[in-house]
Amino acid sequence: MSRPNRLRDRLSGGGNATGLSCVLGDAQIAEEFTMAGYDYVYLDQQHGLIPAERLVSMLRALARGSATPLVRVAGNDPTLIGQALDAGAEGVIVPMVEDADAAARAAAACRYFPDGTRSWGPIRATHGLGGDPATVNGQVMCLVMIETAAGVADVDAIVSTPGVDGVYIGPADLSVSLGGAPTGIEAATDPALHDAVRSIRESCTRHGKVTAITGTPATRHADGFGMVTAGSDIGFIRASLAALAHTSGGPA
Repeated sequence: MSRPNRLRDRLSGGGNATGLSCVLGDAQIAEEFTMAGYDYVYLDQQHGLIPAERLVSMLRALARGSATPLVRVAGNDPTLIGQALDAGAEGVIVPMVEDADAAARAAAACRYFPDGTRSWGPIRATHGLGGDPATVNGQVMCLVMIETAAGVADVDAIVSTPGVDGVYIGPADLSVSLGGAPTGIEAATDPALHDAVRSIRESCTRHGKVTAITGTPATRHADGFGMVTAGSDIGFIRASLAALAHTSGGPA
């Protein structure tokens, strides 16, 4: 039994999507996030504290709600991508993609022959997108991250790569690559960073691909970003602690 990728359907229908990210490796947090009604939740295995043995329990928790489960893998490695998809992710976010060859490797790792090189062995994934290779190939999502000056320089070739569904922009690494300090898009003041982000977004628009970023949903959707991640579990905890300290005067 299979079902369509809800996030893909929403975006292909012209809608915007808002999501959250988990970095702490806790299945209960993942469950709370999916039950809150967001369009997607991505589990961060690149910078987050989510080892392989916790990934399946978090994906099971996400399945209780309607959020599309995504995984940001630790690197552009077909083994890591295949493991995330076999565990039940319906899409991956692949970091540090700097050229069209890297984009093609990421896209191929997401799909079965003849569209890619993914090895057959879906395990849990058959309960999501199903067990028909052609159907899965048409439903799975591959988002590549452009977060370096080299990636920006090759943006059109990356974005136009067959099988790449969109670009998730990493402004912090991109800022560092451009000679600045790491920063989110909301706090960014460097014109070079804003120009680079605009260049990526415009390329995605030209090629009919989605652009994703972390930020304030209303603001970023208005700027043309189809996917906006509103925040992370650790970010919400730290913000709540800061607010508590402000209102209560801090710990005794």
